[in-house]
Amino acid sequence: MKQNRIGKTDITASVISLGTWSMGGDKQWGVSNDASSIKAIDTAVENGITLIDTAPAYGFGHSEMLVGQAIRRYKREDLVIETKCGVWWKDDNGTKILSRDGKTIRRNLSRKAMLEEIDDSLLRLGVDYIDIYVTHQQPQPPFLVEISEVMGTLKEIRKAGKIRAIGISNATTQQLKEYLQNGQVDLVQERYTMLDQQKMKEFLPICKDNQITIQAYSPLEQGLLTGKIGMDYVLDPTNVRNKIEWFQPEKRRHVLHMLDGWNDLCLKYGCETTELVIAWTLTGYDKMNVICGGRKVEHVLGYIRGGELKLKEADIQRINRDIDQCVKDCMENKRK
Repeated sequence: MKQNRIGKTDITASVISLGTWSMGGDKQWGVSNDASSIKAIDTAVENGITLIDTAPAYGFGHSEMLVGQAIRRYKREDLVIETKCGVWWKDDNGTKILSRDGKTIRRNLSRKAMLEEIDDSLLRLGVDYIDIYVTHQQPQPPFLVEISEVMGTLKEIRKAGKIRAIGISNATTQQLKEYLQNGQVDLVQERYTMLDQQKMKEFLPICKDNQITIQAYSPLEQGLLTGKIGMDYVLDPTNVRNKIEWFQPEKRRHVLHMLDGWNDLCLKYGCETTELVIAWTLTGYDKMNVICGGRKVEHVLGYIRGGELKLKEADIQRINRDIDQCVKDCMENKRK
C-alpha cells in the first residue's frame, strides 16, 4: 500500500489508517467481540496498513487496550500508533459534551488532564511512546483553555519523548491557526466524505501552505457509501447513524442511486464500491490519509484495495459531477 509522510515529520504511514472506534464496545455501537476485533487488526497490518487510530473515549479505554494487546506481536517501529486526549470523564472538570454509559463526558484540555491522559494511554497501549497524539475535542466555555496552553503541554509531552507528532481534530480553521501560531501541527483529523466536503475545503489551503496531513474520518458515512446498506435498513433508536442526515430515507434513496451508477467503474477497476469511494477520497490532497473502521475481518478486506487504486482523471471528474447532482437532488427534496 502507498505510504505518505505525516506532516513535516520523518514518520511515514499507509494512506489508509485502521479506525478502532467501534471496537470500544459501548452503546453507540453495541457490544464488541474482542477476538474478532483483534483479528481485524491483524488483517489490517498483514495487508499493509501501518497506522492504527484509537482514543481513550472509544469504550472508555477499551479500544486502546485491545490495540495494545494486538500490536504486541509486531515490531513497534513497523507501526504508527495514533491516539487522542481532551475527552474526559474522571471528574467534573471540563465542558459537558454528553452523558453515556453511566458517565458524563467533558471537554478538558487542561495541562493536568493531558499529563494524566498521556500516561494512561501509554499504559493501556503497552508502549513507550505514541507516534501521533491528537486533541480529540477543542476547548469550549465555560471550561475554556487557551490554545497556547494546550500547545505548550503538547510540546512538553513531546520533549519528554512520549509522543512524536501533534494532531488536532474537530477544530475550526481559526483554532488551527492559533495552534500554528504556538507550534507545529503535523495532522488535522476531520470529517470528510463525498457527501460532506465543506470542512475539507476550509482546511485544505492552510494545510497545503503548512504541509499538514489531512486525515479524513467517516469517509464511508458509517457504511452508507459501501452500497451494502439498502432502503430496508432500519436504524435502532440508539444507533450513532441517526445523527447522519444521509440515512434519512428520502436522501438515502438518492445516495444509493448514485452508487448504483458506478457499477461500470467498479467493473473497470476490478473493485467494490467501498474501494472506489476510498480511492476517490484519497484524490483530494497529496497528503491525504483516510481512516477506515470496522471490527470484523471482512470489513477490513472490503477497503484495502482502495489504498492501491489509481483513478483516471476523467473518472474522478465523472464521480465529482455525480456527487454534485446527488447532493443537489437531496437538497431539493429537503425543500419540498
